[in-house]
Amino acid sequence: MNVLPIKAAPLVPHAGGARSHPELPFFDDGDAKLWENWLRAHRLEVMRVWMEDDARAVDSYRRFLAGDLVGSLSEWQPCKPDGDQAWFLLAVFDGGEGPCAYFVRRVSYFPYCADAQGVSAIF
Repeated sequence: MNVLPIKAAPLVPHAGGARSHPELPFFDDGDAKLWENWLRAHRLEVMRVWMEDDARAVDSYRRFLAGDLVGSLSEWQPCKPDGDQAWFLLAVFDGGEGPCAYFVRRVSYFPYCADAQGVSAIF
């Protein structure tokens, strides 16, 4: 399988403060299989980071809790998982259970990733 050349890029803003990688297609609720196939085609593993767990997002999370979803999502600059520079930001959105960010990194094989199941609509 050829690896498609997706790389880190500035995120594109969407309505509601969400933003995503310019090469990320829209995945709706129930598209978990399409999402997994897309990750597999790009040989990416995904890690979800919640705003409420991000030490740098204290002010953004307060704004979110106060009802400012657009402002809190727009200003949030999520921390990379484990500080690992191989991760790059794929999307920032309201995951239904609160603001979250998806980071991805290239892998030589496609691991099973529990976080890829039950994907909420992105943007």
